[in-house]
Amino acid sequence: MDRKKIITAAGTTAAVFAILAAGGTSPSDAVSVTWGAARHAALLTAGIKLPDNTTAFPARNPIFSEEEQPLTEESPPECTEAAELQLTLEEAELTAEQTEQTEQTEQTPESPQPTAVTSEAPSEPYARVITQNIAEFDDGVDRTSAGNRSGPIYRKHYGGYVGDDYIDLPGGGVVWNCTSDSAEKLTAAAESQPDIVVTPDVQEPQVLIVHTHTTESYEPYQRSYYDAEYPFRTRDPDYNMTRVGDALAKKLAEHGISVLHDGTIHDYPAYTGAYDRSEVTIRAALDEYPSIKVIIDLHRDAISSADGSRTAPVAEINGRNAAQFMVITGCDDGRFGNMPEYLENFRLACMIQSSAEKLYPGLARPILFDYRNYNQHISTGSLLIEVGSHANSLDEAVYSGELLGDCMADALLKLSE
Repeated sequence: MDRKKIITAAGTTAAVFAILAAGGTSPSDAVSVTWGAARHAALLTAGIKLPDNTTAFPARNPIFSEEEQPLTEESPPECTEAAELQLTLEEAELTAEQTEQTEQTEQTPESPQPTAVTSEAPSEPYARVITQNIAEFDDGVDRTSAGNRSGPIYRKHYGGYVGDDYIDLPGGGVVWNCTSDSAEKLTAAAESQPDIVVTPDVQEPQVLIVHTHTTESYEPYQRSYYDAEYPFRTRDPDYNMTRVGDALAKKLAEHGISVLHDGTIHDYPAYTGAYDRSEVTIRAALDEYPSIKVIIDLHRDAISSADGSRTAPVAEINGRNAAQFMVITGCDDGRFGNMPEYLENFRLACMIQSSAEKLYPGLARPILFDYRNYNQHISTGSLLIEVGSHANSLDEAVYSGELLGDCMADALLKLSE
């Protein structure tokens, strides 16, 4: 590389380090920016080699009170509070065109000075994943051990339901109606789209992912039995619902939908009151990012039987086991008094369900439509989604999170401007 190019590359590199050194520590600064492919190529053309590990996504009130809902799982392990915020990496660009102009000017000093180009080509639109409040924690659990054989795990595919309580959706999929709303009313509602507009290919987040029960976790690997001593709740974000939320968020961003993923732990040290605490998180996110149109509270189910067995809902997708997911959308019969637009949430749930049946038949369990709230009064476009059960393995759940991202994107892009 000649002297001019070395100086140019060194200056750009210095600028990158200056930006990193100035990275803020406030929550608004704690974001992960998806690098555009055009910027990546421009830096490489200028002779600046990016780190080998650079990726497209750097870093990462119910109707009944919770006291009335018996727990079937172990209590969460004790641990200490922690918080981690990630630094903002702003873009440093050196286009190949500017480098080429510099080299041509150096090679022919006798030629007239070219006219400076003052206009810049518009940057490529791109989506990003913003992660916040994800605390590092190592629970020290051995996830390779065979463990005790406390009871059997049965893998079951949920589907093929018929009856008065089950409604076939016009676009595909099924609703399990546990309310007094008629099938005719719900079928008519499912035929129209929610009054939501999603803007793709912008940096402003359109989707918020939170976890009211953040510490919910899965089997360490696929096996035919469970170990009762194995903790099915953990604060380790590599093994709880945060991990599945990461997979969902990244897949949505790949489809051009920016996401805010908040990993705040709401169910530790106290399980009771988790929905009150997650409501605070959701409202704070909406205040900071009014661009958010869809709110997903990501959970997992816990399916156990009186005989001591546990069930893992599964579907085989592209030759792999995926944990079936279930969308839950609440209905207000007047007891809540704060969900007048609950059918808007229902319409969005139906769109996601129909997209799932189109892309990955059998991946989705029937939508549960019931008298529940789950903070869905806060905003239209609010849904609770359960990915698998505590009998599913982590890899089945993460794979399902990726597939769910495809299904959600297919639905949300139909609502784009």
